[in-house]
Amino acid sequence: MPEEATRTSRTDTEPAISLRAVLDLLLQDMHKAVDPATLSWDRPIFVLRSANMGRLQALLEEIVLRCPAPALHVMSHARDEEALRQAAPCALTFHAYPTAGRYRLEDVPVAVLDRLRAVPFGILFYLDTGPYDDLFNEVERLLGAISSIDITRFCNDDTYAGSSHRRLRQRAEAAFLGLIEWYRPMPGTEASDRPMRQGPRL
Repeated sequence: MPEEATRTSRTDTEPAISLRAVLDLLLQDMHKAVDPATLSWDRPIFVLRSANMGRLQALLEEIVLRCPAPALHVMSHARDEEALRQAAPCALTFHAYPTAGRYRLEDVPVAVLDRLRAVPFGILFYLDTGPYDDLFNEVERLLGAISSIDITRFCNDDTYAGSSHRRLRQRAEAAFLGLIEWYRPMPGTEASDRPMRQGPRL
C-alpha cells in the first residue's frame, strides 16, 4: 500500500492546522510545469473532480483531444453521476464517492480502492483546488492511496503541473510540528521560565 494511505497525523491543534495550510500552499507553488506531451495518454487515466463541473469538462475535452477513446475513470460524489455523464465527451467509468462534503480517504469504500488499485493508471489528475488548501491535502492522500505514480494538476489556466514534492512536504511538516511542540509553553509557566529541552532534529 502506498505510504500516503497509512500515514497518520499529529493531533490537529490550531498551530498544526495553520502550519499544514501554509505548507500545502507552498507545495502548490513549488509544482513544476508539466509538458502534456510527456503524459501517458494511451494508458488508463484517473480524474478526481476536485473543482466545479466546468473545470472537469475542460479537462475531459483536453483528454479527448489527445486520446479520442481514453480508458477514463472519474471519481466524484454519487449525486453528480448523471450530470457528469452528460457533460463528458466520451465514455467513462464512474466511481462514486459515497458521502456528502469534501473528500476524505477514510470515507472511500475499501472495495472501490481495491478496484482502482488494480488499474494500471498512466495519469492521475486532480483539478486545481484554488485557495482550498485543506482540500488539496485530502486530494493528495486519496490519490496517493490509489497509485504511487506522480500526480498531475490541471490548472485553472488549462496548463498542467506536477506534484512531485509530496514526501518533501511530509518531512517538512514533521519537522515544523516538532518545533511547535518544543516551543509551546508548558501549562502554568512563562516562556522564559521553561526548562531547556532538546530541540527536534531537522
